[in-house]
Amino acid sequence: MSRHLRDAVIWPLIHRVSSIVTPWGLTAARVRRLRRSVRQRGAMTSATRIFVDVTMIARHDAKTGIQRVVRSVFDAMRDGGGDHMVRPVRFTAGRFRVSVWPDKDEGLGEVMDLRSDDVFLGLDLSFDPIRRAKRDLLRQRRAGARIWFVVYDLLPLRVPEFFSAKVAARFRWWLGATAEIADGYACISSTTADELALTLRERLGLVDEPVVATIPMGFGRFPQASVDDRVARAVAGRDRAMVLAVGTIEPRKGYDEVLDAFEVLWADGCDAALTIVGSPGWKTDALQSRICKHREYGDRLIWERALDDSRLGSLYASAQMLLLSSHGEGFGLPILEAVAHGCPVLARDIPIFQASRHLGIRYFARDADARQLADAIATMLRPGQVQAAGLTQALPDWRDTAAALLALIAADTKAWPS
Repeated sequence: MSRHLRDAVIWPLIHRVSSIVTPWGLTAARVRRLRRSVRQRGAMTSATRIFVDVTMIARHDAKTGIQRVVRSVFDAMRDGGGDHMVRPVRFTAGRFRVSVWPDKDEGLGEVMDLRSDDVFLGLDLSFDPIRRAKRDLLRQRRAGARIWFVVYDLLPLRVPEFFSAKVAARFRWWLGATAEIADGYACISSTTADELALTLRERLGLVDEPVVATIPMGFGRFPQASVDDRVARAVAGRDRAMVLAVGTIEPRKGYDEVLDAFEVLWADGCDAALTIVGSPGWKTDALQSRICKHREYGDRLIWERALDDSRLGSLYASAQMLLLSSHGEGFGLPILEAVAHGCPVLARDIPIFQASRHLGIRYFARDADARQLADAIATMLRPGQVQAAGLTQALPDWRDTAAALLALIAADTKAWPS
């Protein structure tokens, strides 16, 4: 069976059938039943080991925003975990096993076996591994270990039309599975935390537990390498401004609207270049084809499918502005990355981006058409109109994120209701 057939026919059918066969009410009953009779944990000690799930990034680092968070937070935890041993684990051969990531695993690795004072942290977004390992994790949770998950957003549940049926179905299964075993969720924004708490309460009947809290998102300046040759050719020697857009090519990112706006700008005589950095995503085959076949592709329209941090840092430093056209996010990491490199930001006026208003970013109307967005971009590009984004207050770095995450886990010692 072809992948296209599975995605277009089989997964939509699975999604619809699973919603009927396993409604939220039935899931809620199972969640509450499995959360009973779990012993209280004592305080974390110097002997506590922290096992961090890196399954998806170990399989393939697509250099998405979530994977930049996974990589950065893990490094900060490993370097700043104090007396705690921090070890990466990945799901393979039916079990979570200790990994040597970021080096390549040569064998299966030792099976993860949590002691009563150990922690499992679902830092990576591992839909199927968590569901398949749920019974084993619950057994270890009942023996006294802590189970925590980082939540990046609830968008596949809130706006499933922006995602493939496969992603929407697997996210729902992941949420149900984690609700059965989680001591707590660490959310990357207060918006995500509020949405998760509401979902747990209304759909699963969970009010006082598990813990739902927010951790600060960090950022860091990237070491800079030379800009890619294609990007250099697009801007060099022509006094040409470059507008940067960062994020996976998927429906909610609004890239089709961005391209519409740039066609208006180019028709108006504006010579700015648009550089998109993001891996190919779902439900955007027509858009990807439109980009690659565009008459400006390779000149004033550049698409970089994957860049390492140093090259991305160079683009932030050399761009005249970052354009964020997404209709929904869990946080918006590129805002902090742009600010760290002195790059002005123009973002869609949605609540999650409004939380960064204090950083001096500008906004365009949520429902802006191509002409209105083009005008907003042109205004930002006029000399002297907008100053570079500035750090108006001390912002957290990845060490702060890791420290807050560890403190949150250590502070939770209450028992589950029996």
